[in-house]
Amino acid sequence: MPGVTRPATRADVLATLAIVLLVVGVVAGRAALRRLSARPSPEACAALLDRYVELVLRAATPEPAASQVAERKALAREAAGERGFVRCEADLTQAEVACALEASNADDLERCLP
Repeated sequence: MPGVTRPATRADVLATLAIVLLVVGVVAGRAALRRLSARPSPEACAALLDRYVELVLRAATPEPAASQVAERKALAREAAGERGFVRCEADLTQAEVACALEASNADDLERCLP
């Protein structure tokens, strides 16, 4: 008869439950691993900020003057304030910062970060 479905068997319910638990486990496991990963140093975060400023500036001006690069880096450090690049130290991992520091352009750098 069309439109009539059979009731779920115990095996169907267990299979569905196993799939749901597997997905939840993978998501929770990734979050836990990320939380437990080593955090970058303040110096690495400062280098990341400098690298980002330089790459963004080079995207706008292919050959910026060294004084212009230094000025923009100083402005970025000033904007970060006394406490430095706090989000970097708290939320990023060493691996993400290392990836970002090796990026050849600002888009690649941003892809390294969550």
